[in-house]
Amino acid sequence: MTKTGTKPSLSELNSWLDSGQGGVALTQQYSLRIDCMVRALFYNEPAEGKGRVRPAQIDGRTGGRSVGRRSGRSSRKYQGPHNLTLLATGGYGRMEMAPFSDVDLLFIAADRKETEAAEQILYRLWDSGLDISHAFRTPEECIEEAFADIRTRTSLLEARYLAGDPVLYDLFCSKVLPAVTSRRQRDFVREKLLEKGKRHHSAGNSVFLLEPNVKDGEGGLRDVHTAFWLSKVALKTRDYAGFFEGIPPLFRRRFLSAYDFLLRARFCLHLESNRKNDLLSFEFQRVLAPRLGFLDSKKFSGVERMLRYYYLKSRAIQEITADIVAQCSRPYVTVTKDFSIRKITEDFSVSGGSLIATAPKGAPLTAGKIMEAFSLMARTGKRFSPGLRRAIRTDLLRINRKARIQPRSVNSFLEILKGGRVYDTLREMHDSGVLGRFLPEFGALRMLVIHEPYHLYTVDEHTLVAIRNLELLRTTSYKSLEDLHHIINSTGQLDVLFLSLLLHDIGKAAGRNHEEEGYKRQKDILERFNLAADKRSRIGFLVRNHILMSETALKREAHDPEVIARFAEAVGDPENLNALYLITYADMSAVNPGFWSSWKAYLLKELYLHTLDYLNGVTRDRKEYVRDLLSTVRGIEPPLLAAFISEMPERYLLSAPREKIIDDYRLVNRALEGGFAVRIDKRADGLVEISVSTADSHGLFSKLVGFLSSKGLNIVNGRIFTCRNGLVIDKIAVSNWQDIWWDGLVLDLTEGLKAVIAENRPFHVVRRPETNVSPYDIFIELDNETSDEVSIIEVFSPDRLGLLYDISLVLAKQGVSISSARINTESGLAQDIFSVRSGNGKLGAAGSERLLSALWMTLRDGQE
Repeated sequence: MTKTGTKPSLSELNSWLDSGQGGVALTQQYSLRIDCMVRALFYNEPAEGKGRVRPAQIDGRTGGRSVGRRSGRSSRKYQGPHNLTLLATGGYGRMEMAPFSDVDLLFIAADRKETEAAEQILYRLWDSGLDISHAFRTPEECIEEAFADIRTRTSLLEARYLAGDPVLYDLFCSKVLPAVTSRRQRDFVREKLLEKGKRHHSAGNSVFLLEPNVKDGEGGLRDVHTAFWLSKVALKTRDYAGFFEGIPPLFRRRFLSAYDFLLRARFCLHLESNRKNDLLSFEFQRVLAPRLGFLDSKKFSGVERMLRYYYLKSRAIQEITADIVAQCSRPYVTVTKDFSIRKITEDFSVSGGSLIATAPKGAPLTAGKIMEAFSLMARTGKRFSPGLRRAIRTDLLRINRKARIQPRSVNSFLEILKGGRVYDTLREMHDSGVLGRFLPEFGALRMLVIHEPYHLYTVDEHTLVAIRNLELLRTTSYKSLEDLHHIINSTGQLDVLFLSLLLHDIGKAAGRNHEEEGYKRQKDILERFNLAADKRSRIGFLVRNHILMSETALKREAHDPEVIARFAEAVGDPENLNALYLITYADMSAVNPGFWSSWKAYLLKELYLHTLDYLNGVTRDRKEYVRDLLSTVRGIEPPLLAAFISEMPERYLLSAPREKIIDDYRLVNRALEGGFAVRIDKRADGLVEISVSTADSHGLFSKLVGFLSSKGLNIVNGRIFTCRNGLVIDKIAVSNWQDIWWDGLVLDLTEGLKAVIAENRPFHVVRRPETNVSPYDIFIELDNETSDEVSIIEVFSPDRLGLLYDISLVLAKQGVSISSARINTESGLAQDIFSVRSGNGKLGAAGSERLLSALWMTLRDGQE
């Protein structure tokens, strides 16, 4: 028989979940069991003892209790510790306990003399195995600290009585709570709104994430808490029951269903993680889906069904809590509205700062009028009134196959793409369901879950974020984006860019080669829109080739003439190049908030500039370039510098700035004198480049990256230039120099590299298998077609310590020399591209097979 005063075991909690209980029931039952345990420990009696009269009954999820006559409790004299009261706060106070949640407690004492009594109770609580988080305050200290720390003030708002002196709790309710809820309300509202914005930003700023945070993400449980806290202060809501009752009946059932599901999902996530965890990551999605009742169907996997259901519920939380938050903050924001009616078209007017329909009340909106309303939103910047928004959703089905080809509807849509509020308008269209009705090819992407490396969002959300980022380029003041800012503001036909971006991933609905499939599907759309031939051609090019520039920049060397020639041939002209550059930025920056980096910006810009020169017929004559360089050099004999340049390969001159050529000349001279030389430079793109010159030897690159990795440096790029005189210049770019820098780092690296490379001393490389489950398999590809001079090897694998060293060691053991390497490690995944040679040429068939087999064995064994 289970004791009601003991902490439930994990097997018992699992049985609760498997019995089909909802989230509210699960968390309340668990909280009540902890209540019994905490009370017994507070009074220092057996969990099921009955000798003492309890002060009051717990009032469900109310977040508080009544005492004395208001509770109707027995009048028998209280026999517990006097002048000390114990309250539950945080998730425990809200009765939202998940299996590994902290038990947050607050001791309220009449004065500081009660600390010894509180400590005795704490010792018993700690000895019980509960994860206790506690505070000890007097009523006066509660008020003082509430206005010094927003977290303390917030915790007091949801404090719930557990045990102790009821008179002291009466004092808390009559003195502390009124002060906390009534004073400095404007400051509290402002800080909570700022906190909410920062939390959403750090969690991805979207409901539609592939790995959502059930608690802190947008549309998560913390949004419910924020709305409750604000309502306690601004609307004087007493407890959770009152908070729920305050939601309009039309939305209350939807809200409570969503709230219950999120609590249940979090409860299950804790159990499957066996720890405190609120991130619904790939690692746990496959096991959570069936436990939450989502099985595979003919069309969707259980995981996809679960995530789609999660998005619906999270979206409900987001929308309803946003309305509550707006209602709570309205009294503290001065807004002047003009409620006169200003007619702007035959069917629409502006009143109170919102667009309204001027048709008689109840008159239906045609498809043309609905699309016109959105066009006016884009033109005026005015949001829809609640009445107009309801009317649009009511008449949504009027947007049908016939409406999609009506000139009025099409022209209104195209006007949106030419306006200054493209993202805001398309977002409203998507949220209301209009965009998917008007463009069913895009509607097929709604909440579409596709697991792709580094991607954070569903396909539709990724597209809208890309459109937002492209539009922001028009007004950005970021210096790192000034080139793109100039290009977009000097480019005509912005509607072509926005439409291309809207359609760029529509092929993903087919589940196969999405560039080609998207190209086919966009033809039907452009036919319906009756666009001019030149616009159709540009949009078709961009949809079909939207990953071409990122693939080339991240996987190939932009200073390789062969790479530039192939890319330029595919692009065709400078206008296409400009458009593709902008689309590529928007697409990459919408993968996840951290995916666009200064390093990737540098690679794209380098490719763009080299290709632009090629398309414009600008070439670099080697002899002329060398003469020009020699004429500007001071302090170096021109014949000596000319001899150094003649020793270097052609691609070196294309990639090295003038000042670096001189620095490399000096580096090589030091290597000729001492056998080894190293130089460390900070680059304009934020990276630090480590240049090493020494005699070329087999496995040199492997030793170099192995040693640098052992020092904790994150390698993102490697370039190798072999001189004709037998020396080599290896350039390794690292991204985390500032993170690990210390006063002796440069000397430590210099001496360590010399010992490892010049003196052949051994070094230790830490290897550790990746423990997190990845949804992505190992992928290895060898390309012997793209280049006439080198073979290109692409390796994709879950990252782990020592991975780059192991790959480079395999290449060395197979007799393969590395010409260049692109190293990319993000989100626990490694994507490395190597340009390699075997002897003086590309790898042969037999050598390729041996190499691929050796790489596969190394990557597979590293995961075990």
